[in-house]
Amino acid sequence: MAGSAGGLGFTPHFAGFTHRFVGKALGATMWFWMMYRAKQDGPVLLGWRHPWDHHGDEHHDDEHH
Repeated sequence: MAGSAGGLGFTPHFAGFTHRFVGKALGATMWFWMMYRAKQDGPVLLGWRHPWDHHGDEHHDDEHH
């Protein structure tokens, strides 16, 4: 059978400083981006605002495009 006889079994190798730092930086960037997008698009996703509502702008032109 595979495995060691009487040993602890699986011993993980720990990642180096660079890999841990890059992983934390990319993870933090992902969460910051998700929170930013939730702030921008959250009301639309939750049904509180329609996407065609222009963020409360009351400016109306005489021309229609």
